[in-house]
Amino acid sequence: MSCMDCHEGDVAIGEYGEYAEAHERVVFDPSAIGKCDACHAEIAAATANSLHTNLWGEKALIEKRGQCDFESTPGVAEGFGRNCNGCHTTCGQCHVSRPNSVNGGLAKAHKILKTPDQTQHCTACHGSRIGHDYKGEAPGVSPDIHFIRGHRCEFCHGAEEIHGDGLSTNASGHYEHRYEVETMPRCETCHVKEIIDAANVDNSEWNGNYHDAHWNGFTGVNLQCQVCHSQPYKNCTNCHTGPPGGDHAYEIEPSEIALKIGHNPLPDHRGEYDYVVVRHTPIHQDTYAEWGLALPGYDSEPTWKYASPHNIRTWTDQTEAEAGMTCGSNCHDRPGEDPKGYYLRPVDLLDEFGVELPHAAANQSVVITEDDLH
Repeated sequence: MSCMDCHEGDVAIGEYGEYAEAHERVVFDPSAIGKCDACHAEIAAATANSLHTNLWGEKALIEKRGQCDFESTPGVAEGFGRNCNGCHTTCGQCHVSRPNSVNGGLAKAHKILKTPDQTQHCTACHGSRIGHDYKGEAPGVSPDIHFIRGHRCEFCHGAEEIHGDGLSTNASGHYEHRYEVETMPRCETCHVKEIIDAANVDNSEWNGNYHDAHWNGFTGVNLQCQVCHSQPYKNCTNCHTGPPGGDHAYEIEPSEIALKIGHNPLPDHRGEYDYVVVRHTPIHQDTYAEWGLALPGYDSEPTWKYASPHNIRTWTDQTEAEAGMTCGSNCHDRPGEDPKGYYLRPVDLLDEFGVELPHAAANQSVVITEDDLH
C-alpha cells in the first residue's frame, strides 16, 4: 500500500512536485473518513457505535439531568461538540498516532500497532484515574498487583469490549453506560470462588473465611470484590464549571485520595452486589449554562458513582487488620459522625460548615446509615 492509499493527497503532482502542492488534500486521520473500513469492515462497523467513538455514556447523563434530547434540544449537540467531544477517538488514534485529546503525534514512528500501547494510548487518555491508580502514583498507595506482575491493559480488556460488541438491548441500539457492556472484564472470571476458598485458611471469627461471609455467603450481604481489595483512589472535589479557556474551566482539583463504601448505585447493571466502592464525581448546576441548558433533573443521578479502581491488592487495610483490631473496629460499626471512615455516611454530604452540599439529595440512596450496619 502506498501513502496515498490512506492519506490521499494530490497524486498528479508527481515525485518531484512541490511539497505544499502535493499535500494540499492530504487526510491527516484516514480512519476518521472510513479508510479502515474496507479491510476491517466488521471491526469498523462495531467501533462506529462504540462508547469510545460516540461517548454515549456522557450523552445519556446529559439527557437525564437536562431532561432533554441530545440531538434535538437546541444548543446541546453543538455545545457538546465544542466543549466535550475532544475525548472521542478513531481507529488511527489508538493504532497509529497518540489520541488528539493528548496532542496527537505518531506513537511509534508510523508503525500500525495491532495492540495499542499502554502508555501512548490507554493511559494517555485514562491516566488521571486508571493509570494513576494502576501504577500506584498516589502517596502511600501501592501499584496494582496485576501491574506488578506485568499485565498490560489488554490482559483484561479485550478487543471486542473496546471496539464494541454490539450486544446492547437498549431501545437506542447502543450501550449508554460502560457497565452495561457484556464483554467487559469481571474479577470472578479469573478468580473463581471455589479455588480461592481452597487456598484460604478458616477465620474463626466468621466461622469460615472472608469470602464465605462477603461473597454469596451466610451473611446474606454480598460485597463487590473491590470493597476488600482496593486501596484508596482518586476522587474529584470540584467539577467542570465553564467553557475551555474561561476563568472557571476544568477546576477539578484538588483531588482527594480516599476509599468509600456505599449502597450499590447500579442495581440494574451490577445487581449481584449490595455494597460497592463509590467514587465522587460532582457536577455543578451551571455546568451547561453556556449551552442554554438547565438541569431540571439535577438530582436524578448520584454523584457518588459505582467504581472499580485499578489498584487491587490481595492484602489491604480492609483484609489485613493491624494487631489488636477486629473486623468490628476495622470495617464494621464505624462511628456515623466519622467522615474519614470507609463508609459513605450522611456526614459526607455536608460541607465544612455542616450545610448539605447541592447534590446531597441525589446521593441519599447511596449513603450508609446506622440501620445498615452489620
